[in-house]
Amino acid sequence: MQGYKNSADLIEHLKTSYHQFIDEYQGISDNIADDKISQVDKTPREMLSYQVGWIHMILSWEQTEESGKEITTPTPGYKWDQMRQLYDDFNVKYGSEGLQAEEQELGKVVKELMEWVDKMPEDELFKPGQRKWATTKAMWPVSKWIRINAISPFTNYSRQVRKWKNFTVRKSERQNAQ
Repeated sequence: MQGYKNSADLIEHLKTSYHQFIDEYQGISDNIADDKISQVDKTPREMLSYQVGWIHMILSWEQTEESGKEITTPTPGYKWDQMRQLYDDFNVKYGSEGLQAEEQELGKVVKELMEWVDKMPEDELFKPGQRKWATTKAMWPVSKWIRINAISPFTNYSRQVRKWKNFTVRKSERQNAQ
């Protein structure tokens, strides 16, 4: 498992992986962002919606716990075995305003996530059992939830978006040049 020296190191990994991901969206327009190809499981819009949705969920878990309310994970109305339906709802909720608006929303929630991590005491960030929402049978610390649901997908999806662009955008550019 990826280890982080401290919260600043975690934030740096988050920032780097986010920029690698979002930079891949240059050259992708709304009219092609939903194009599916067999070489990549999700469309660029689906990947973006997934990231916005997951980071919103993590932040909402924290806000709900801070307010002393009961937390429902993954989110009210969904169980862990209903993730496909949840991801479809992310696509509708976050993807319907257009790619540019969704990119801006992702930038906003990533900034909120980094600010939260920066303010969190390191023992609460790196020790298991520090948050009710993060206390599962696996006993992951908050930092691992962030890695699994933000940093790793940013890294993986940046490669997937690049692959999608190789098959879609660049192919279209070559056809237009002929």
